[in-house]
Amino acid sequence: MPPGLGAIIFLTIAIVIVFSVGFFLVHRVMTKPGMHIGSRLPKDGHDGEQRPGTGPQHPGPQHPGPRSR
Repeated sequence: MPPGLGAIIFLTIAIVIVFSVGFFLVHRVMTKPGMHIGSRLPKDGHDGEQRPGTGPQHPGPQHPGPRSR
């Protein structure tokens, strides 16, 4: 066997094992009921977005009109 062939075989097997374990863990988590991102969001509506009519009650910035000279 050539000197570098053992290292190549070992690294190939190690990469296959790492990807297999990662795929298994992701698959296990993603197939559990209630594990999608929406199930972890707060239920009280404080999600960073404001509903219409709940924003600040002042109008937008006041821009002065053209100056009269």
